[in-house]
Parts: sequence; structure tokens; C-alpha cells
Amino acid sequence: MFYISRNITADAPRVLNVLDDHDALFLSASSAKVFSQWYGFKELPYYDHTPCTEYYQQALQTYVESDDVDNISASATHAHAYDAVVHNHTGALCGVFGERVMLRSSRATLSNDDAEHSNWLPFSSSAAKCATPMQLMKYFERNRALNNILLVTGDIADNVDMRVNPVALSSDTINMVQLSRTPSDISVLSVATLFDGQFSGGIYLESNDCIQEKYNAFYQINVEKVVDRCLEEANLTREDIDVVLPHNVNAQTWKKLAAKLGIPIDKVYTKNIARYGHCFGGDLFVNLNDLYNELDSPQTVTCLAVAAGIGASFGATLFGISKGKETE
Repeated sequence: MFYISRNITADAPRVLNVLDDHDALFLSASSAKVFSQWYGFKELPYYDHTPCTEYYQQALQTYVESDDVDNISASATHAHAYDAVVHNHTGALCGVFGERVMLRSSRATLSNDDAEHSNWLPFSSSAAKCATPMQLMKYFERNRALNNILLVTGDIADNVDMRVNPVALSSDTINMVQLSRTPSDISVLSVATLFDGQFSGGIYLESNDCIQEKYNAFYQINVEKVVDRCLEEANLTREDIDVVLPHNVNAQTWKKLAAKLGIPIDKVYTKNIARYGHCFGGDLFVNLNDLYNELDSPQTVTCLAVAAGIGASFGATLFGISKGKETE
């Protein structure tokens, strides 16, 4: 078990309305109506022509400024307290370039370019696409030598391939999450991942050989498999789940997935589909943050977060939230 000790969603400079601002979102007026009325997308946080280094630096500044200086654990936000600063994402910002962007942005914000106070390892990963954060959490769970990681999720959807897919609209949303061994209100009970290599082509799957149709058929099967794997690891059942934190692909997909899992749709936290759209790998943390803020204190709930990435990768995480209660 480990913990989420901080979870901050950075505000984007603008919020676009899917119907009114469809041109900026690479949509026709008719397509915008379909996404809004059928799939449930209403607004999308939006960064307009913001360089990627500035994008991450602004978000990290939000993270630093949100800290309570009177909190005895406040020093945990400083760079020297981290073992690594990790960027999990979906887009093309990867490899050496991605690592340099994160190093520059993180060092400038967290340690004022003081190399002596930034001995953490910066790196980026998009290996499991939208399920990449769960892959990292699995690594953190197993690697007991790591005590604190700052996980940054987010992309700028600045082209039509990133912004629009046949059933989802992606937003420019970024989250900063601290994974820690120190007990807090949000515990990570178990993490599971699953990869289905027959769909490794992702968005480049050929439609004329029926592979895309096969992927759609296996989508629900793989989600169910990874959910059951996660529940088994935590020795829980589907009946123990109070809230499902979805990946914000669209409302219609979750009606089908909820039915497949035998979970009432009113347990699925779908409200952020309209408010944020699909935040790539950040969906689970955006939803977790908002749910936590809405809970009364004291209150205890068990949450199941689900993610699916092209490629095809799937992830599930069980969170135990004990808001306002003593942690062990």
C-alpha cells in the first residue's frame, strides 16, 4: 500500500464551449452537436499556442503555490524531497526531448535552477498511453526504495489527431500528484495493468481487416479482466465498490461498461466528462480530486479507477478514501 498525499489540477487559461467554439476544437458544427448531445462533452480546458515548457512550468507553479506553508509536511513539495519527477502522457513529447522538457520545467519551478537541490530523476513515459500513470503506480508499489514521486500528467491537444477521436474529445488538462509512503487520507489499495498485444497498432489499426471491430469487441472484456485482477489483489469484490472513477472517454461507453461490470451507472462518476472532456492519463486524478473535495468529513469510500489506452493497454486502481479520519 502507498498513498496520494497531494493531488492538484491546474486551471487552463481558457475553457472552450464544444458547441460555440467548435472551430478551435477541429470540429464542424454538426460534429460538435454529436459530441455534445450524444457523448456528453460540454466544455474543454484549453491552452492556446502555449509552448510545452511554459505549459508544465505554469502547472508546477500552481502546485507550489497551493502548498500550506504551515503544514509540517510542506517541505515535501520541494525538489530535494522527491526521488523522481515523472511526466506521464499520451502524445509525441517523449524520449530524450521529453526528459529535457521536464527537467527544465521542474528545476526552474521547484528549485530555481539550483542543481544541488534537484537531485531527483526526471523522465517521461507514454508507454501505456492513457493507462501509463497506472503503470507507474505499479512500479512505485513494487520499488520500496522510492519514497516520494511527483507525477505530472497532461498533454496539449494542439492538433486534430490529439484533440478528436471517433468517440472522445481531449482537453488540455494537467495534474500534479505526489505518490508517497507517508499515510494520508487517500490510500492506494491495489493496482493492476493488462496489455493486449494483438491491438498494438493502436490508432493505426486497419479498418479493412476487421481488426478495429475486433478491438471494440475485446474492449469490454479487457476492462472486466483488469478490474477483476485489481479487486482480487485487494481481496475485494465489485459489491465493495462505492464509486467508479472512469476514464472520461464518453457517457455512452460508460453505460455499456457499467452494465458489463454489473455496477449501477449512478455509481460511475461521469460528471467530469462534460466539465473536462478526456484528460488523457490525468482522468483518474482529476476525478479523484473532485470526488475527494465533494466528500463530507468524516467519510470513508472505496473507489475503483479505470483507464484504457490505445495499443491496447488497460489499468485499474483501487483507492481507499478516509476523509478526516485518523490514518494508520
